[in-house]
Amino acid sequence: MNNLIILLGQRVRSGTNFVGSTISQHPHVVTLPQNGSQGEFNLFYSEDIIKNVYQYVAKASFGMEFNQSDQDAFLKEYGTLWLNLLIDKYQVKPQETIFVKSPSVAHLDLWKRAFPEAQIAVICRDGRDNVISSVRASNDKRTWHDFKIKLKKKFNYFSGRSFINHSKQWAKTANYISAIQSNDQVELFRYEDLNDSKVNISKLLEHYKLEVDDGILDRCLNAPVVGSSFGIASNAMVKPNWKPDTDKSKFKFSNKWNHWKFIKKTVFKSIAGQQLINLGYEENKSW
Repeated sequence: MNNLIILLGQRVRSGTNFVGSTISQHPHVVTLPQNGSQGEFNLFYSEDIIKNVYQYVAKASFGMEFNQSDQDAFLKEYGTLWLNLLIDKYQVKPQETIFVKSPSVAHLDLWKRAFPEAQIAVICRDGRDNVISSVRASNDKRTWHDFKIKLKKKFNYFSGRSFINHSKQWAKTANYISAIQSNDQVELFRYEDLNDSKVNISKLLEHYKLEVDDGILDRCLNAPVVGSSFGIASNAMVKPNWKPDTDKSKFKFSNKWNHWKFIKKTVFKSIAGQQLINLGYEENKSW
């Protein structure tokens, strides 16, 4: 049976594509779709499978006396069903380790119950850089955008509404992250710590119970950049770039926020300053 390893992001623009690109360099891992890291398996973006399926049937099945252990068994079978579907759909070879990811950590408990034997890594990111990337990505341009959509995007961007909303979302998800208890199955990693760090990439691979040697680590460290919203050498890049780029010198991976002026800092501190401290990105609000 194929092993499954799972990555959950704090929220969008937290580095799941970076980890996906890194993990895809491992010779025993297959990312889905194969040979890529963009594919997301958002199995538990909500609790609908519990509320609208399991509980709906359980409540309507009078006298069946379904309980918590039955719900756990249901979720485990549900996870197995999806895993088998992925294996069949993508013709995954026996003994290959399957990597899937989702940019939502809100329902970590459901992932654990559906895949009790899978290793799960959770990645968080400095809220200031996450907000910069999120705001920029949400202001992207698409050929199908009509005038109304374009106008709304511009208003949200220039009025600061997008900045405030993404700051609030980061703060909310940071609270989820702070509540996570690391154990043998679940481990928390910081995006910044994984960048260009052989030691921390090694820890990630070890958590996933994958083989680690110098050759594998070198391949992982040299993984191409995928999904970055912008790089220092290209001011014209204003939306996520999904074409793998092996030239990492073009990209600034952290501390993009250090050009912020007083007002932006003050707004972010008022919304998410405490969460920034809770996750260890700052010691106080004097930054």
